[in-house]
Amino acid sequence: MKSIVTIGRSSNCDIIIPDEIISREHARIKIVGGQYVYENIGKNGSVIGGRIIHGEKVSIAAGTEILLAGKIPLPWSQIYAMLPLQGVKPFANNTNYNHNSNNQEIANNRVDSIGIGWGILAFIIPLAGWIMYFCWKDTYPRKASQANIIACISFALNIISMFSYL
Repeated sequence: MKSIVTIGRSSNCDIIIPDEIISREHARIKIVGGQYVYENIGKNGSVIGGRIIHGEKVSIAAGTEILLAGKIPLPWSQIYAMLPLQGVKPFANNTNYNHNSNNQEIANNRVDSIGIGWGILAFIIPLAGWIMYFCWKDTYPRKASQANIIACISFALNIISMFSYL
């Protein structure tokens, strides 16, 4: 049984989050006195309850929403699997528990790519792509960026085709 779990971009970490905004070793979680203790050691900080922390240790309840580097939710399902806390229900705070969790490169359960349907809509109607960008830019940054790029390409092709008829 592990006594401490490391989280970061490095393959040496227990939980690997392959994103450039995550430090190689971003954070550590351990159990102290029957409670989880979160320590941010990465340069990009973390957000716990709206408070940005850098280089400090904070006692937290299981399932507390923590945003690594202010954007990526802490994968509690993997924490529960590697560092179980006695008496804590695995579905506390809407956290999903995965009995078969292992050290895979899973940042979280959100899908952050645009998908074919949204991509086609952004291409056919560039304005829709830009609306998607502004709606998704804070919660799904990659999806928003993809919608914006597709909309810009479509807009450019429309302008080129318009001038080719002149």
